[in-house]
Amino acid sequence: RWAKELGPRPAIERHSFLENKKTMIFTIVIWLLVWGALFTGLYNIVERAGWYTSPIGIFQGIRALLPIFALYISLMWIFVGKLKFPSPKTPLGLFFYYSLVGLSTSLFSPDVLTSLYWGLLFFAVVMVVWILYQREDSLKILQTVTYINYGVAIAIFLIIALKVVPMGFGAQGQQMYELPFGLGEMNANGVGRFSLVVIIISGLWFLLKKEKIRFAWLGLCLLGVFMLMTTQSRTALLGLGVASMLFVLILGFRWYYVLIGPFVALILWQTGYKERAGGEINLLVNLSGRESTWQEAFSLIKQSPFLGWGFHSDRIMLESQHIHNSYIHAIIQSGILGLIFFILAVTSIWILFFKMNVFRRIRHYEGEDKPLVLGNVLLIGFFSARSLFESTAAFYGVDLLLFLPAIMYVYNWMQVQLQEDEDNQISETEYVKSQNPSLRQFNF
Repeated sequence: RWAKELGPRPAIERHSFLENKKTMIFTIVIWLLVWGALFTGLYNIVERAGWYTSPIGIFQGIRALLPIFALYISLMWIFVGKLKFPSPKTPLGLFFYYSLVGLSTSLFSPDVLTSLYWGLLFFAVVMVVWILYQREDSLKILQTVTYINYGVAIAIFLIIALKVVPMGFGAQGQQMYELPFGLGEMNANGVGRFSLVVIIISGLWFLLKKEKIRFAWLGLCLLGVFMLMTTQSRTALLGLGVASMLFVLILGFRWYYVLIGPFVALILWQTGYKERAGGEINLLVNLSGRESTWQEAFSLIKQSPFLGWGFHSDRIMLESQHIHNSYIHAIIQSGILGLIFFILAVTSIWILFFKMNVFRRIRHYEGEDKPLVLGNVLLIGFFSARSLFESTAAFYGVDLLLFLPAIMYVYNWMQVQLQEDEDNQISETEYVKSQNPSLRQFNF
């Protein structure tokens, strides 16, 4: 409206363009900094003498500190801009208070330096998402973050897939997958996670986009299915089932369900039940030794039930064991107090979904970003289910980096939709008043 009524203003438009360009560059850089410590850590500096004498050592050592640099930038941004810290009324605010409790108790950890380091990495993700959410164009910025996440997930997936594809289904049941550049290894559940993320992204782009390039997305989706069947990851298969049900609930009946439904059912039955569990239900629901680790964790929790032992305490105090449950992981790190914040953070987004009729809104939404909104909801569903058997979002890692921006993007999208509803209601009211002068005295 402004452009039509007042005509173009080149100087202002150029300033706006440059400002938007700077904002996007800042978003990309700071979010890549947050991803920086993936597949590395403080151990590459503290435990490896002479790490600075080799290129790969310098690479790994510097990367370990990149999220902390991003945290410094975000804190300076808040203090200089006099911004508020996250409110517990938002899902992000609840993660903020969970991290504060964990950071406080990290000061009493048997390994304070390691515990504080991993706590600061977690805190960095929360604070960077917060400053991006605070911008006026936050929805577009979070959209950029989402695209970065999708790009990183697809890139890591392809790097691993290119090594596995030549082996065909002969790689089925492989438990560890080697990463390039000496970055270490990733277990089957980790690869399965990336595979399902790729299936969700590419599948939605194929089904909901109209361009011819969507058939390339179909190829990527089928490659994701192959990798998922190869890893036989039960948490990823569970996520596939959850994402599929959410997809149907949100979009309603579509003709292609006749083809996709049996295909998904075949994957779950063949890969999960026949091959992974050998056709035995007890093996399908077997916890793979998790229960023994949980018992050890509970004995440790009893020693400090209210505040926990700080971040990374499972690795520090349980002989490098991993908890494989977000809620036990949360309580061992930050006690009952932190667990309350964590549970509220994960469940609050679902409460908002149902309170604001998000499924119905997405079904009738016609915006170009519909695949992005729907994709993030499906990812939230996957990671919420995964949190029961993996430590999703309880510590710094891939799950947190994908899960938290997805939550805040959908949360922000809901706010925009509610604002548009309010604006439309006001417009309709003003129209009624203009057509009926006698009604102007009433407060609609």
